Amino acid sequence: MDAHPPVGEGFVRIRVRLPRGESYTPGDLVRLAGIPIDQLGPIAVEAGEALVDVRGALGRDARAHLEKIGPTALTGWGWRWLKINLGRNHGVAIGQLRKILTQADAMPVGKLMLNNTHSMVGIQDFRLAQVQERLSAMRVNGFAVRCEQLPPGKGPGSPEFIPGGRANY
Repeated sequence: MDAHPPVGEGFVRIRVRLPRGESYTPGDLVRLAGIPIDQLGPIAVEAGEALVDVRGALGRDARAHLEKIGPTALTGWGWRWLKINLGRNHGVAIGQLRKILTQADAMPVGKLMLNNTHSMVGIQDFRLAQVQERLSAMRVNGFAVRCEQLPPGKGPGSPEFIPGGRANY
């Protein structure tokens, strides 16, 4: 297959490196992913690797199951910036910001930028609305938490955190 379709809205793509000498069918990968079939998207099997599209909320579970076959990499995970009106001037430190994000069920997060007047946080796009709703109901150090989503491609660079700047294989 020369080109794969783009990752669908709300889906992530898991790339699995297949062991040499073994062959897998898409049906095998559905079974091994441990995810209901209605939560999966297109599956492509090529020489040496497979691509499995999974709903974003189940990506972590599917990846853990597919790791049993071989090394995996998560692709197609969209990240967006969330601008939060809390910063150092509001008495917030980076540790407290992480606790706030944990309470809002935003984990895992991308890059964190704590500024004086606001903070920028990389959030997975499928979680963005839910996190924003939970944050808007909070008060931190006496301040209401107001936040806004930045449009895709806007903000200070990429919101995704890549350890060491490499693909996560």
